[in-house]
Parts: sequence; structure tokens; C-alpha cells
Amino acid sequence: MALSNQVAVGQSRHADATTAARAAARQARAQLSWDQKPAWVLAFAGGLQDPSDLLAGFQAELGPLPVIGGSAVGIISPEGASTSGYECGILLFAEALAPRSIVTVDTMETDEGEAGRRLGETLRALDLTPERVVLLFYDSIKSGPPPVLHIGSRLLDGLHQGLGDCHPMIVGAGTLSNLSLSDSYLFDGQGIRRHGAVAAVLPASLIGHTTIMHGCLPASDFLEITRIDGSRVLELDHRPALQVVEERLRVTRDELLARHPLPFLTLGEKLGNPYAPFNDNQYVNRLVVAIDPVEESLILFESDFNAGSRVQIMGYEPDRMIESCQDQTQSILANLNRNRLAFGLYIDCAGRSMAFIGLDQDESTPVREQVAPLCPFLGCYTGVEIAPFHGRARPLDWTGVLLLCTSRD
Repeated sequence: MALSNQVAVGQSRHADATTAARAAARQARAQLSWDQKPAWVLAFAGGLQDPSDLLAGFQAELGPLPVIGGSAVGIISPEGASTSGYECGILLFAEALAPRSIVTVDTMETDEGEAGRRLGETLRALDLTPERVVLLFYDSIKSGPPPVLHIGSRLLDGLHQGLGDCHPMIVGAGTLSNLSLSDSYLFDGQGIRRHGAVAAVLPASLIGHTTIMHGCLPASDFLEITRIDGSRVLELDHRPALQVVEERLRVTRDELLARHPLPFLTLGEKLGNPYAPFNDNQYVNRLVVAIDPVEESLILFESDFNAGSRVQIMGYEPDRMIESCQDQTQSILANLNRNRLAFGLYIDCAGRSMAFIGLDQDESTPVREQVAPLCPFLGCYTGVEIAPFHGRARPLDWTGVLLLCTSRD
């Protein structure tokens, strides 16, 4: 039986969370083959939905199945993208595609690195092969307002330390409830979790394939970070970071302060040869979520830059962003047996949504229009995207990560 018959997609939008969950669950269950018993749910929901009511709705329709996922700024379905806050989208998996293991960790509130290390050690004990797919989700928001974030780079550094020489394919997200960065939560297979992470090890019958959508271009030459404190970039080239940005972008701090969160400012670190021609795939970009006019600093979504890091101010290019989605999706599909596609999952930075950047074009359109006719497809808008990049799983910003799973020969 084709694996696409063992995965089904459901989506709905309703102000009542239980109603939204039940509608999405009914839609998915109706698509699943009649002889396939549901085993687990991958679910994302808008930040205005109550997570307890969502779980109650899923259980009312599907029984006590494990639910993995969490909050999202919005949902991307085959029909389009929506960021009203009342969305609910699910992928429903049959028993043949039940996860081998679901692993959870707490303590991210106190030590993301230690949480990642413990998670990695548990996964290492499963002796996973490099092509084995692990879905990893953590909640992005530590506290607020103002927002204090769980640092995904620390979680991933600890995870790789714990994994040792085990290198499964890790794809996932830092969940986020809204663009004001005020809340996030997880579905961890047993209930609702905050300040933690959950990893679902997909069955060996699935093989993962990923591609990453970009869309930023350098807006400055290389700048050295000469003073940094965690996620706060204090100085670039021995000058207050905010002053440098004002000069290079010809924008005032008042204009920057008027926009929260910032829709257009990232710092990018070029990996590999700094003098090589521009290539999206060489850059790790970090979204600037706020500025501090008192200390004249830039506040990033991550804290993996260091003093001495050489970065460039990056600006997004809407046309390039959509072109990247079109080209990358075409490329990955061209290299796959489309008859063996089981499902597609698009993990998209909330900063790329129409609601955030004010575009009248949906950058996810080329992805869903090419993938959804071929297999069950679901996407979500997140705080951080996680994907293999330059030899290991990394937290990414301002990207779209497409995971396509195919059946093993």
C-alpha cells in the first residue's frame, strides 16, 4: 500500500479551539485509508487557541493518540497560508508509521545545553542511522514581556554533544504563538509542555529529504562583532552596533523603534571562504528582533555569534525569496521518486509571512502548489527552523525548511 494512504492532512479555522481541532481531525480521519488505524498526530495551532481545548478536540475524534507539535504563528495548508491565530492543522499517521520513540526533556528554563545533551544521549542509545528522521520541537519563549528566548543554538550544541558519533537527520522548529513573541508551547505526546523539547523518531520505513529556502542579500561589507553579550550585539567594528546599522541602512533609530518586531533586519555570518561569490547556502542569518536605544545594541533571536565573528547586515529581497522557494522545491522534487512520497512538512520562519513583512504575495505558494498535489502537506510559521546545514543540524532564521519523506525501497 502506498505510504501516502497512511498519512492524511486536516486543517480548519474556528474561534473555538475544540471545534477547530475536531474539524481538522475529522477531515484527516476521513482521508486515511479505511483499514488504517490512526497512531499519532503532528499538530500546529494558532496562538489564540487554547492548547488544552485543542487536545480535548483531538481526543474526542481520534481517541487518546500521542500529539506532537505545538503553537504556531499560522498554518500553511494546500489551500493557502493563514495567520489569524485561530488555525489548526494536522498530519495524521497510521499505525505503520508510528514513531519508534518519543523523547522529552525539561530544564530548558535553566540550561538549554544540558537539556540538549540529555536528549542527545537518549537518542544515541537508539543507534539511529544517518538517514533516520527525528522531528525536534522546543518552545521558543522563556519569559516576557519583554521577550526572553530559549536559545536554540545552545539546545542544538548540547544535542550534538550528547549524540556523539550518532548523526540522524534532525528537522524541526522552535514553536511560537504570535508575532509579539509573548508565548509558545509544545505538544509532547502526553500533554502540553513549556520550557522543554520533544523529539519524535520516525520509523525506519521513512527516508527524509530536505531543502532550505532563503531570500536575503548582503546590505553591508563584513563587520566584526567586537562586543557581544549573549544575544545582544553591543559593538560592530568597535562602534555601537545601532549606530553602525543607522549609517549603513540610512535609517534612524526612531524608525527602527517604530517597528516591532523588525521586519527587515538580520545579521548574516558567511561560512566557508569569505571571498567566494555570494551563495545563499553559505549564510547563517540571525533575525534582529529588537533594538536597545539606551545601550545602542541589537537583540538577536539567537546567541551563537561571538566576539570576533565577522557578519554582514542582510536585507530580505521579496522576489528572491519567492524565487528561492520555486527553485528549491523544483530541485528537490526532481531528485525524488514522486510515487514514493509519504508526506511533506514546510517549517517556515514567521518573519517570511505576509503578516510580518507586509507583502501581498505568499512566499509559500510555490512550495504548496508543487508538493500538495503529490502527497499530504502541512506547513507552519515558527520562531526558529531546524535543519541539516553545513554538516549538522542547526537553528536557522529567516528560512523555510521543506522536509519530504519517502518510503524506503
